[in-house]
Amino acid sequence: MTVITISRELGSGGDEIADIVCERLGYPRVDKDVLMEIAEEAGVDVDAVQRLESSFTKRARLVSGEMTSLYRKQASAFDQPGAIDDRTYAQVLKETLTSFAGRDDVVIVGRGGQMVLRVWPGALHVCLSAPPETRAERIVQREALSAQQALRLVERSDEQKRQYIRHMHNNADWRNFKYYHLMIDTSRVSAATAAAMIVLAARA
Repeated sequence: MTVITISRELGSGGDEIADIVCERLGYPRVDKDVLMEIAEEAGVDVDAVQRLESSFTKRARLVSGEMTSLYRKQASAFDQPGAIDDRTYAQVLKETLTSFAGRDDVVIVGRGGQMVLRVWPGALHVCLSAPPETRAERIVQREALSAQQALRLVERSDEQKRQYIRHMHNNADWRNFKYYHLMIDTSRVSAATAAAMIVLAARA
């Protein structure tokens, strides 16, 4: 009975690793796409949410929810994109992730799960990283970008994550090892090996 949170840097191979972990353990994966689908079902302006998410470096924002009732309880806070506030966001996100965690046996990818569920009993918090140059090289291999463009993309993504965690979690440093039980440099091990390490830790 384990809740796994996976924090991953862009280009670290985190999505592939998360999928392998889910397959080997038979756990469902909860990530941005799942939360956005539920948000859309609740009648939330998903396009507005995505625009807000893309501006993390200016001011971190995110709206997501596991059940439509979580939105409807505080519907007025979501009537207009400009009305989304930090307190409502934090409360909805916490309720959402704890609702999923309460079911046990789930992999939560991103969304600051390692912070929201920091003291959750039995939770395993994982961070997947690699040097910027390695991550940029991987992006070049799968997308039509130059090495310079890919590196800028990596740096922008890192800054968005830094600002998001700092703003939403009392100036916390998302790369600080104290927030994780397992940190893996994916430039040194394959996706399969990294997944095996996570599965072993979860079962232990």
